[in-house]
Amino acid sequence: MDKNLFSLRMKVEEAEEDFNSLKKKTGEIPFAYEECQKAINRQKEIWERVLHYSKGTDSERQVYQKLDELEEKQRELTKVFSIADEEIEDELTDRKAVYEKAELLYEETRKEDSDENNV
Repeated sequence: MDKNLFSLRMKVEEAEEDFNSLKKKTGEIPFAYEECQKAINRQKEIWERVLHYSKGTDSERQVYQKLDELEEKQRELTKVFSIADEEIEDELTDRKAVYEKAELLYEETRKEDSDENNV
């Protein structure tokens, strides 16, 4: 295998590694999202218990505000994860295209080298 072909093979392997690495990392995102949602839901449960004991007091309004803030935080989190998911999908598509292009170039070059050696 000549240096050019070896260099192309290394680029293919690097592109494949980049693609697979990102793909593996994106598999962890739903778990992170789920954990964030669980944490917010636990906070809401606590504030709802506080609300139960604060009914009819001056603190009741503050508890409702805190619950509203948690709802807003949950909506923002969903929006951020949704946007990130779209961006990651775009990046995965780009990395896959780079990998496929590198693989194709390697195969074409290897075939050309093979044809030249057979002549």
